[in-house]
Amino acid sequence: MTQFRSRSLVLFRLLAGLFLVLALLVQDVPAQALPRDIVVIRTNGGSYRFNVELAVTEEERAKGLMFRQELDPGAGMLFLYNQDQAVTFWMKDTALPLDMIFIASDGKITQIVRHAEPYSENLIPSNTYIRGVLEVIAGTVDRYNIAPGDQVDYGKFKMPGAASAKTPGQ
Repeated sequence: MTQFRSRSLVLFRLLAGLFLVLALLVQDVPAQALPRDIVVIRTNGGSYRFNVELAVTEEERAKGLMFRQELDPGAGMLFLYNQDQAVTFWMKDTALPLDMIFIASDGKITQIVRHAEPYSENLIPSNTYIRGVLEVIAGTVDRYNIAPGDQVDYGKFKMPGAASAKTPGQ
């Protein structure tokens, strides 16, 4: 009986150790990276380039920037939709304050939400049908004087201003 208990204890410790090692390995595996691209916003004061992650599937859009602890000034996430539609966002599980830029299918900015509150469950609806939403770190819209009516250049929209655009943070 004692020999059985010691074998069981050894087996238990081995399995517990293996479980711990596997748990640590899984923790270090990064989430699958989203595709990245360049978005240019043309304002009266100039053109600004953003290196963005693309959220194109329902799952990617649902997760968005949740659980992120930092976002570079020249970065963001572009939520793309296959057709014009009304959308609603919230900041649940999002630690960063964000500016949200709502974009029509022709690339025109239709609406801006400044400094969306981290972790808020308040709904943030679009005020019209849109084709995309660009989320950037809070303060970006004010820093570059981005306003409704400004143009977003990107594949589905337009792209002519990309070559001469400045990258935020430079």
